[in-house]
Amino acid sequence: MIPPRYRASLIPLAAAGACVLAYWAFWESQFDGFLLNLGTINFPTSRWLALAAILAFLGSPLVAFVTLAGGRLVRGEQLEAWRSAWRAYPDRRSVLLAGVLGTLVPLAIQASVLGYTPVTDDEASYQFAAELLSSFRLYVASPPMKLFFDNGFLINDGKMYSQYFLGWPFLLAFGVKVGLPWLVNPVLSGATAVGLFLIARNWWGSAWGRVAVVLYLVSPLTMIGAATLMSHTAAIFALTWMLHAVQRLDVRGGLGVSAWVSFLFCLAFWTRPAVAVGLGAPFLVMWALRVWRQGGAARWGHVGAFALIALPLAGLFLLANQEMTGSPWMTGYHAGVRYAQQNAYRFVSFGPSQVKSDSFLYFLTDTSATLAAGRMVLALFRLNLDSFGWPLGFIFVFLARGIPARWLAAAVLSFCVAHLPVADPGVDTFGPVHYSELMLPLVLLSTVGLRTLWQWAEEVGFIRFVPFVIVGLVVASATMYLPPRIHTLRRLMTDVRRPRLAVERRVPDNSVVFVRPGFAPPCTSAPANHFVFFRPNNGPDLDAPVLWVNHINVERDRQFMRTVFPQRSGFMLVVNRQCQPQIVPLEEATAAAFPPSVPERPGDFPEDSP
Repeated sequence: MIPPRYRASLIPLAAAGACVLAYWAFWESQFDGFLLNLGTINFPTSRWLALAAILAFLGSPLVAFVTLAGGRLVRGEQLEAWRSAWRAYPDRRSVLLAGVLGTLVPLAIQASVLGYTPVTDDEASYQFAAELLSSFRLYVASPPMKLFFDNGFLINDGKMYSQYFLGWPFLLAFGVKVGLPWLVNPVLSGATAVGLFLIARNWWGSAWGRVAVVLYLVSPLTMIGAATLMSHTAAIFALTWMLHAVQRLDVRGGLGVSAWVSFLFCLAFWTRPAVAVGLGAPFLVMWALRVWRQGGAARWGHVGAFALIALPLAGLFLLANQEMTGSPWMTGYHAGVRYAQQNAYRFVSFGPSQVKSDSFLYFLTDTSATLAAGRMVLALFRLNLDSFGWPLGFIFVFLARGIPARWLAAAVLSFCVAHLPVADPGVDTFGPVHYSELMLPLVLLSTVGLRTLWQWAEEVGFIRFVPFVIVGLVVASATMYLPPRIHTLRRLMTDVRRPRLAVERRVPDNSVVFVRPGFAPPCTSAPANHFVFFRPNNGPDLDAPVLWVNHINVERDRQFMRTVFPQRSGFMLVVNRQCQPQIVPLEEATAAAFPPSVPERPGDFPEDSP
């Protein structure tokens, strides 16, 4: 016989299982399985909206049923024993586990889902910059017949360099130097988990520090992002430890703490300036108020320590701009737009309608306040689901109370204001990436919101249900949000990887492969679309066994081989309608089979050598 305590949980557990089965039946009947039609940077796609709607419709009851089952199953004394064990768990072990799990989860995603394949073209540009920095260079001279080497997010105007800021490439360069670039972001993720534990412990105690780590680890947006070579994980890392350093001023008020605050803010600014200004500004105000309260010589000592780090790094930032773009006030973004205009927008992912010419704020093609506010609402709508993968992802944020919560709310508001000019929320492959850094305050606000919920539940005698609210939310994410998200992502990466593997297996060393933009069509992942439109980048020194270049037209391709790489063999790569990569020797290629990729312009090519 089943004891009454267990029988009371059977009905809600069965109801929870029915919600999951109904959800899976919906996807199988309507879409032939878990497959989202991803491929947007702005308005969500139809299947994503269906995911959000059905997750709210079936996921919310699922959470309620799991909560009810857990509350009925666990007795008060058992819950108190768990609570005591959670509170007594050693901090050193917590730090170790946070660091290890924060590193291992992204590594597992790399191996099992992404297959060490880029999810966007941005990653190739970041790696190119890291390869330059690892050899103590900011740029290289443009190669001969440079149109063959144009690529997304690279400037190739006589100098070749990445359009992106150098903070993340600086960190990534350490991984490039040892041949493990894919390891850097997971390590930073582990360090971020440790930082979140320390921040939450200082404000609310060790037990809630562990809750913050759990919330960070179950966020699909942070964990998948940390499995890529994108810069958002580095920005979160820098700002997390900056906030922790600001906290330490109340405990250890040494000048070195202010120097550390300065360095981490500058690192965040070098990585993603709008993020550093948006999230970092309230943290700097917090630092300034704590420094001011110290008074006297100590106050100005901290200001001096901050300036001693910030001013040289600011000067270095301007000097790097001068060396790369020709002006200390022109960033790589602006140089990229300038080069795209000069190059008739060939081999870039945007066109003249998306650029406001002759303007520093070059992407502000529309000054409508309504448009800016609407885009912000859209970004937060997407983030609400993609942040944690459960219904009403921000629900606990609204329960946050206390002075730390006010500072964190100010950081959220400041971030949103700083991102009003941003043209789009970002790719939807794993979430609105331009808003990824909001996960730092959102994780901490959700932690203190849960703490408030715990206190309220304790007052009314329903405390045993609170832990199972989190269990129910994680179950909803694992059984409803993640299956279509992970399945689609794995298929997208298969499509991106297919032509690369074909070249790796079938093209001999000492070769050049010519490809058109869009060389990796979404075949098995259709109707989803990925954001890898361009070929892989070559290293700065063009010394790889196989080089990837743009196909212009067959005659120009042959001219390129005669002029630039006469000692190498040339091959054409195209993926046919059956999604099979076709590799054809250049001497066998015909203009009919391989039409021109882009129109030529005067001065693109030298005359054929005699």
